[in-house]
Amino acid sequence: MEAAVASTGSGLRCSPNPMPKQQHERRSARVGFVSQLRPRAVRCRRSPHPDARAYAAVVVGAKGGEAGGVGVERKRLAVFVSGGGSNFRAIHEAALGGEVNGDVVALVTDKPGCGGAEHARGNGIPVVVFPKSKSAPEGVSTDELLNALRELRVDFIILAGYLKLIPVELVQEYPKSILNIHPSLLPAFGGKGYYGLKVHKAVIASGARYSGPTVHFVDEHYDTGRTLAQRVVPVLANDTPEQLAARVLHEEHQVYVEAVAALCDDRVVWREDGVPLIRSHTNPDEYT
Repeated sequence: MEAAVASTGSGLRCSPNPMPKQQHERRSARVGFVSQLRPRAVRCRRSPHPDARAYAAVVVGAKGGEAGGVGVERKRLAVFVSGGGSNFRAIHEAALGGEVNGDVVALVTDKPGCGGAEHARGNGIPVVVFPKSKSAPEGVSTDELLNALRELRVDFIILAGYLKLIPVELVQEYPKSILNIHPSLLPAFGGKGYYGLKVHKAVIASGARYSGPTVHFVDEHYDTGRTLAQRVVPVLANDTPEQLAARVLHEEHQVYVEAVAALCDDRVVWREDGVPLIRSHTNPDEYT
């Protein structure tokens, strides 16, 4: 049952994440992972892995405080990519540098030879191929993917240029815990078929004066989940799709790292009308 929480002095009311139904222990013969019973905690977080707690203790001892604040333990992230993974690299580097209070513990891809997968392998991050296809016969099923994520005790899923529709089973397993970034100001220029340069071509052709990236939570459809953060980028009179794409991508890296950092810090709160907000890192009464 959800419990309403009122922020001090702001009048904002928000609710923690719902508790999911219990998970039954299952074994995947293909992946070889065993899932474990584990409840989801409030404010978009799950119970952390014991290793994460130990790592957080080391961080506290070394730096005199946790990156995410007192009592906030490091989160475990699975990043999904289909291409070069520049946003994945930005998030991974931010995690290594302490800007994000979490660790990338898995890289999921539908293209095992993509740049993002190669970067993961080069950094010792396990790579899971999903889904199984003619071009990727080593891919796993949805059930096997879920078992792998459970065994890795993933807290949040971060989509970083993953072009496949996320299965409904995954959305149900991780409610309010899957983020995506899209290179336009949603709901404009979103949905099936809008990806890469196609988005920027459509923006320019429409005569829109502004574009920019949108970070949003993921539901069962393409680009329709609740917006968490956006950045505005001007569309210049003589822009080519490539020029606009480069300008938007620059903002993508920054806004996505900031949004993932807020998620890992437990600073994402939900208004009673279902809109997610980011609580300020320095002032708990300010939201964006």
